Parts: sequence; structure tokens; C-alpha cells
Amino acid sequence: MSSPQQFQLFARKAIIEFPPKQQSADSLGEVEADDNCLYYVKGDAHGRSVRASEWICTQIAEAIGIAAPAPAVIELQDGSTVFGSRRIAGVADAAITTAYLTSSSASNAGIPAQGLKSLLSKIYALDMFLNNTDRHLGNYLSVDDNGVRRLYAFDFSRALFWEWPWVGYPSADVHTRTWGSVLRRLHGFDIVAANSTISGLGALAPAAVEGFINQMPEDWISIGQRSQFMAAWTDGAFQVRLDGLRKGFTDGSLL
Repeated sequence: MSSPQQFQLFARKAIIEFPPKQQSADSLGEVEADDNCLYYVKGDAHGRSVRASEWICTQIAEAIGIAAPAPAVIELQDGSTVFGSRRIAGVADAAITTAYLTSSSASNAGIPAQGLKSLLSKIYALDMFLNNTDRHLGNYLSVDDNGVRRLYAFDFSRALFWEWPWVGYPSADVHTRTWGSVLRRLHGFDIVAANSTISGLGALAPAAVEGFINQMPEDWISIGQRSQFMAAWTDGAFQVRLDGLRKGFTDGSLL
């Protein structure tokens, strides 16, 4: 098994204790690590494997071309390890990102909304696959990159192992579905982009997914969860899930 040390950093000091104003309810706060970067950190919560969910989902997102803040294993001063999400330099105030997401015009604050329909459709497809029930306006980040606003998806606490094993898809009354509906009314839905996410997930080799698991501390996931997750990826269960998403997007039942 490969070591997670290449990703492991040491938290030199806590900056914010709990919880940061613009972070999720599952956050432990913010720390400065020994790479001189700031990280929002999370531990397991409510008896769920939050650290593993965050790590694996973030790695999968990046692997299929959906931008997310860089993940890291952070060792706290008491020796415990937590999931770290690197704070992105120049990130916009939450109000600016919310206004950007909820503006139906082609531009917001002078920054073109380029590719927003496509990107939101891709993120929605990923969240539905990962059984993320809590995608809302507060867990997107944006940055003004020389006049173009770049969007990042973060916070996968309520995905993957939050409800495991998966039974169906997120229900119509959860944040991912309700806010997804709001954003689709404003920006539309790009089924080609959503299906490209599904294809990207289907193309992820089991060895690559297992590599994501191997790169995090062993105690972040139980033996049972690991074996069930990898079995689903290799026995065709995830392909059936992907096929169900394609059908649900086509007939509208999962929109």
C-alpha cells in the first residue's frame, strides 16, 4: 500500500477554531500548515467517515476535470490527522459568488459568466453519482482570474460514506436537488456536459480509485467500507448507477 506521507503536512498553529464563518457545519476550523498555506480542516463527524469521503470525492472530482481546492492530510499538534482543503488565494467573498451563481444575466459585476451552464451541469452529475445531498450556494468558491471568474466545488462531507451503502439517488427534497433546480432555471442544463462527467467516471480505472484510497491514512476508512466501495467499482454496480443517471437526466426524473 502506498504511503500518504507525500500529502501529509503538519499544522503549525490554529487560525480559527470552530467553525469558520464561511465553512460548512462539519468544519473543525482553519490551520496554517508547514507548507505556509492555510487549510480548512475536517474530522469525522456524527459517526461518519467524513475524512475519507472528502478525500476520495475531491480526488475523483479533480480526476474528471472538476476543479476543487487541493486536498491534504493534516497532522494536528495532538498527533491526530484530519482532512485539509487548501484555502485558495484571492477567493471571492461568499456574497459575490452567490450573486454570480444566481444572476441570470450573461455577466455579473463585470465578470463574464463563461461556461457556467456546462460546469454546473457537470458538478450536479458528480454530486448525484456520489450521493451528495448537501450541495448549496455556500459550498462553491469563485476567483476573479484576470477578468474571468473561476468556479470551484468544495465540501463533500455529506457525500459517499455519509449514507452508505447507497440506495438510489439523492431525493428531491435535499439541497443538491433543490438548489440544482434553482440554478437550472437560471442557467439551463447542459446534458452533454453532464453525460461527459458520467463518461469520465465510467472511465476511471479501479486501480486509480484504489490509489486514491491508498494515499490517505488507513484509519480514515473501515475495512468493510473499503472492500464494499472497491467491490462496487469492479463488479459493475457503479456502471449500473451511471446508466441510471444517464436515463434520469434524459427523462428528467433526476432533475
